[in-house]
Amino acid sequence: MSTAMTPTDYSPQVVRAHGASTRRSVAFVIVIVILISAAISLRSTVASMKLTFRKLPVQPSAPMLTVGPMLGPWLQMNVDRPENPDIEHELGTREYIFRTYVDSRKFSEADRTRLIDATLDQREKLVQDGTIKVDPTWTVRIGLTYYTGSVDTVPHVSERCFVADGWKPSTFEVVSWPILQRDNPAEQNVQVRLMNFEDQIGSRAFRPRQVCYFFQVNGTYEHDPIFGVRKKLQNLFEKHAYFAKVELVTGLDEAKDAAPVMQDFLTHAMPDIERVLPDWKTVIASEGTGQ
Repeated sequence: MSTAMTPTDYSPQVVRAHGASTRRSVAFVIVIVILISAAISLRSTVASMKLTFRKLPVQPSAPMLTVGPMLGPWLQMNVDRPENPDIEHELGTREYIFRTYVDSRKFSEADRTRLIDATLDQREKLVQDGTIKVDPTWTVRIGLTYYTGSVDTVPHVSERCFVADGWKPSTFEVVSWPILQRDNPAEQNVQVRLMNFEDQIGSRAFRPRQVCYFFQVNGTYEHDPIFGVRKKLQNLFEKHAYFAKVELVTGLDEAKDAAPVMQDFLTHAMPDIERVLPDWKTVIASEGTGQ
């Protein structure tokens, strides 16, 4: 009766298996050491260069709702009402205003005085019951939305939202408007995206819509939501992050007539809009004090 031989501890099979196991263990240890070294090095680099991956929120200087109901000759015509929770969730912020302003210079002196003296509720009623006639070409709708503490893609730009609502873009351009009150004329201009939208089915029941928008982001103005806003928000040397979108909508028969109306409105509105947005110099100064 024969007995099968089993390898001894010194057999070639055991030696090879032991060697392979040892090499795996050594490789594993080397990988762990490299990862730990890389983590320490990254942490040291981040600390020495003061890089920031998670942004701190910046509170606005005042709530968006405190933007004035009278901006130069432009009168607010609707009451500020909160959107329903689903829309707020989709919007991604609770700091916003959606308003309709009308150019009071278009009214008779009697109607203008009556509107100025009225409350917002009364203004709405005067227009709704037809006591005072408002031509839609006298109005500008503004959306001011504020976001902070995030580096995500800018939500709800007109190129997507208006198309989703059944409009087709007919013109698109980036224009530069002198709408900021600055002593230096070179600092007065803001680049703005300006578009004209028409109803996709060509119905004359719907006026064309002219839309412009731009952003204030970390104290500067941008028109591009990706290469302007998101790129600036992702700056690793900035601890804080915020942006606000300013969007205007008009309903004029001719697209070319929208630019001067929008410029006029923004020239009167921007001082108050800038009042409610953060003072970026103050934010930067607070970083040095550790606040």
